[in-house]
Amino acid sequence: MALHERISAGKGTIKADLALTGGRVVNVNTKELLRADIAVKDGIIVGIGDVSDKIGDGTEIVDITGKFVSPGLIDGHVHYESSMVTLTNFAEAAIRHGTTGMIIDPHEIANVLGRKGIELVLGEIEDLPSSIFVMIPSCVPSSDLETSGAVLDAPTVTHLLYQDGVVGLGEVMDFPGVLAADPEKLDMIEEALFLGKRADGHCPGMTGSDLAGYLCAGITSDHESLTYEEAIEKARMGMAVMLREGSAAKSLREFVPRLARDGVSLDSFFFVSDDRHPGDLIAGYMDTHVRTAIELGIDPIDAISMCTINTARHYRIDHLIGSISIGRKADLVVLDDLERFAIERVFVSGAADSSPKPAYPAEVFDTVRFRRIHPESLYLKRSADAEKEKGEGDGDGDGDGRSEGDVRVNVIVAIPDAIFTDWRVETLHPKDGILYPDPARDILSIAVIERHGKSRDIGGAGSIGRGFVSGFGIEEGAFAQSIAHDSHNVIVVGTNFEDMALCANEIRTMRGGIAVAYDGEIMGSIALPFAGLLSTGSVESVDAKLRGLHAMMQEIGCVLQSPFMTLSFLALPVIPRLKITDLGLVDVERQEIVDAVVDVRRD
Repeated sequence: MALHERISAGKGTIKADLALTGGRVVNVNTKELLRADIAVKDGIIVGIGDVSDKIGDGTEIVDITGKFVSPGLIDGHVHYESSMVTLTNFAEAAIRHGTTGMIIDPHEIANVLGRKGIELVLGEIEDLPSSIFVMIPSCVPSSDLETSGAVLDAPTVTHLLYQDGVVGLGEVMDFPGVLAADPEKLDMIEEALFLGKRADGHCPGMTGSDLAGYLCAGITSDHESLTYEEAIEKARMGMAVMLREGSAAKSLREFVPRLARDGVSLDSFFFVSDDRHPGDLIAGYMDTHVRTAIELGIDPIDAISMCTINTARHYRIDHLIGSISIGRKADLVVLDDLERFAIERVFVSGAADSSPKPAYPAEVFDTVRFRRIHPESLYLKRSADAEKEKGEGDGDGDGDGRSEGDVRVNVIVAIPDAIFTDWRVETLHPKDGILYPDPARDILSIAVIERHGKSRDIGGAGSIGRGFVSGFGIEEGAFAQSIAHDSHNVIVVGTNFEDMALCANEIRTMRGGIAVAYDGEIMGSIALPFAGLLSTGSVESVDAKLRGLHAMMQEIGCVLQSPFMTLSFLALPVIPRLKITDLGLVDVERQEIVDAVVDVRRD
């Protein structure tokens, strides 16, 4: 609709397509509940209050007497890839829960597909009815201690910041680089600020002068506060504080009651999910944030404001979405009950719309490029030199069958519901120079296989990091996945090398996904061929398969509730303490590769 036509629609000389009558409007601009009708033309709100002059013969009139109308909800920060479905299917599921706007950070797609992946996402957004905006990932890859599928350097980030639909620079996780005034990192931030766009923060535990320095760089938000006191300090310094309630990390029940009790202004706070797993997305989305906040003592209008106008104002998109205001998109949530935020119907741009299914280019389904893995490929050998061998290996070990002495090894200790790990040293008994897992003591083999085709040697399978892990408790079998933050190489854990190789090769065949094996057979799998991260199926289909795999993990003895989520973070070399990448074990605090075998000779 041209601007002059909008003016005519507002004056009533061009009649509305839709009118919602008899309801009460949640006005987040003035924090009022108003009896008012709403008129919509071409997806834009053109009348609020008495809209009789805007109703014509072609106007659809929807009577919502006794109901409430909220602005469409906004997720202020989400990596939609955690849902394992495409953006189109994610947005479709989100609409059912009143979430019509999202600020996405496609960090995982960027680590696999780089600039092309971001441009693909921007193209997909153009065909979606939801209001989706993009933050350009700022730390791809997260570390030089892994092999990533792509690199987003400062010139690439700068190019992407100029694209339509981009509202800023994604979470700047490299806060040491910012504080040290790393030139490339500062170039990214300065370009975002020059364009009048936001730079999201990521600074858990940061306070005092370091926080002041970080803010002076121009970063204005954070979703990683560890304590209420930390969140308040950030808000007092002028930061927008994202209150996160995702599938993995949650803060509402700790922070919201204290905000309500202390009477702190809520203008600097807004809601984010950060991630939403398939089952959680089916159960609810940002509507759960609003309901939870109300249950915890926040006034309903304030809770809705924290999920609409506060977010929109922060990202400077409040002229488009975030409120029921003249000239804004008609993203409207009709409620049966305000206190319970009970959704009756959702309008996106004034319509109960559905998304077209896009056709994706073939290249996004060709990102898993490692060669076939044999059990010997995963052997961890006693000697330091053999341990560092990459490729398929010959499986001969020392070749003399002698009984060798005990060997002390570094073991990653996985911690339930956490992305950090512990680190301990255990003793193993090698056979023919090979160090085998000991499931009776919950010491399992773990390997990370470079899957982007970046590190193949002649005749080899690419770089493979090998080590041991504890905490999963599986007694038999193996499991693997191509979701391994941040570079998303293939990560596999098992009680024996045969099942581990079987899982890795199943992922290779599926071009990405999750697989569970037992006794030489694949028990179950989920194909995630889009960048090795996503299914093109519905969120319901992915959830059903994932629930089946969780049941299989319990059958082989796994003691963790979310083993695949825990596994995905064991390859993240920027979160303490001991991790593993395709280049080997990583001492995160020292940011260096360490040997799996303790005290090996370094010639």
